[in-house]
Order: sequence, then C-alpha cells, then structure tokens
Amino acid sequence: MRPANPNFLGTQVTEGGTNFALWAPAADAVELCLFEESDGSLTETRFALAHREGPIWHGYLAGIRAGQRYGYRVYGPWRPEQGWRFNPNKLLIDPYAHLLAGEITYAPEIFGHRSADAIGTGDPLIQDSRDSAGFVPFSVVTDYTPRPIHRPNTSWKRSVIYEAHVRGFTINNPDIPVEQRGTFAGLGHPSTIDYLQRLGVTAVELLPIHHFATEVNVFHRGRINHWGYNPLAFSAPHRPYAATNDPIKELQDAVDALHAAGIEIILDVVYNHTAEEGKLGPTYSFRGIDNKTFYRSIVDDFYDDVTGCGNTLDSRRPFVTRMIV
Repeated sequence: MRPANPNFLGTQVTEGGTNFALWAPAADAVELCLFEESDGSLTETRFALAHREGPIWHGYLAGIRAGQRYGYRVYGPWRPEQGWRFNPNKLLIDPYAHLLAGEITYAPEIFGHRSADAIGTGDPLIQDSRDSAGFVPFSVVTDYTPRPIHRPNTSWKRSVIYEAHVRGFTINNPDIPVEQRGTFAGLGHPSTIDYLQRLGVTAVELLPIHHFATEVNVFHRGRINHWGYNPLAFSAPHRPYAATNDPIKELQDAVDALHAAGIEIILDVVYNHTAEEGKLGPTYSFRGIDNKTFYRSIVDDFYDDVTGCGNTLDSRRPFVTRMIV
C-alpha cells in the first residue's frame, strides 16, 4: 500500500484506485479492512495503513472502486478509566463515510467491553475479544460529483417553514407509489411537492436524515428509533430512507426537485452526541478511533453526559469542531 492524500479524510476514488485516510492521533496502528460476501460467507482482507502524517493514517489501494465495503481496526491502549478504549477486535465505521451498508445485529459482539448479554451488561474495564465484523454496518467507498446548488434563497421574513419527517410525511400518501413511500424518492415526488406548494410552504425542515441507529435498550424493548436523533454516521444519508440502492443520488434528486419548485431544504442535525451511548454502550466508530478526543469526560466517571444520551461530543476539540462544521 503506497501513500495517499492525507488532506482528504474518508475515501477518494481516483482513476486507478482509492485513497483512504483516517484521523486517529493516539493510535499505535490502523488496519483497513475490505469485505466481500459470497454465498452468505464474509471474507475480510486487511491492509496496514503504514503511512502517517501527523494525526492522519493513510494509504492508496489500486483497483478499489466505488461500492467497496470497508471498515477500520484501530490499535492502541485499553485503559477505559483514563479514557482510552482502543479495541482492534471491533470493526469501526469511517466517520467520513458517505454511505453505509448492512445493519446492526444487537449482540454481545458490538460492545468494546466484555458483555454478558446483548444489552451491554458487564464490566466496562474488561476488554472484549470477540470480533464485531458482520454485526455492525460497513462503510462504503463512494464516488459522486457534487451537483450545482440552486437554492431559492427566500428571505427569512417571507419564509414559511414546514417541519417534516421523511418517513412519517410520505408513508401514507396514496399518490406516491408504494415502494417510494417513506423514502427520499417520496419526498421529491410531484404529489408531495404539490401539497407543499398549495400550503404556501417555502422551506422544508427535515428531521435527521443522517444514518442513525436504534438505542440498544429501545431495540430490546421491541421498538425502533423513529425520529433519528441517535447518529451513527454524520456524513451518510440514512439508508433505510432510500427506495433504491443509491441513497445519495435519491436524496440529491429530491433536493433538486424541491429547489426547482421554489422550496428550500433546512436540515435538523444532531452533533451533540452519538449512537455509542454511555460507558456500557456499543463501539461503532468514534469510541474505538479516539474516545478521549471525541467525547467529553469528567473525573471519576467515564463520560460527561450533559446530553442525557450517554455521551457528549467534545466540540471544544479543534478536530471535532472541524468535523461538525
């Protein structure tokens, strides 16, 4: 694996392959893991990201194209009482991934600490050795050209804002094809736009559309997180909101259709916490990459839970602020 462009975090597809770059300043080593599935069997191939520039680990792989599923394993100290929760047994989502594939299987394997069950019961100080690959979503290499944005730019004093949930707003509309109800395609459907125009709406404020997860305890009560305020990947659209296998294009098409109709898009975003929950929560991404930087902590406890959601992103850190902005 040869050096990549460390200035472009996430993945960047080039003519001959793909650049991979991950910010992990306290890691001892980073592995890039590529996955293929055939006849129900999952095959993993690991590559050491041996090139490093400051806090960024990077590498270029020839022949890798859009659609490739991948994840990271990050090596470093396991000292939860000091904020370090590295565990290379856990496959980690790229914080800069623009697309995820697969679902969470709520099982003991998703926890970085040794859990006796599927809800995280156990000692948060003991590292778990079970592999989480196949139990958590994969990051997906993407290659999209940004589209020109044609916002209506309606003045605030003339704005009429309609708050909407992608699924809830479109799921029961009989004028939308059944397979498009509850999706980005349904949001951009002519009947949806016609309804908004008849109301005089100039902007739609969408409840969270980034890829989110159901909380562990909520899942085990037989429920799901409907509203989306439990982010898993900030830069990836929520895949279950897609009627097709191309959530990014589907969302782009919906935005273009709304803009063409004179309707702006406002996003309700959640950057104060993540789906990794508290000290007995799962390890999906940030916790395993650099727990001490991404999350706020306090003396004699694991997390400064000012959000009431188990953790709080530490926006006082320059990199976290950069990621948010």
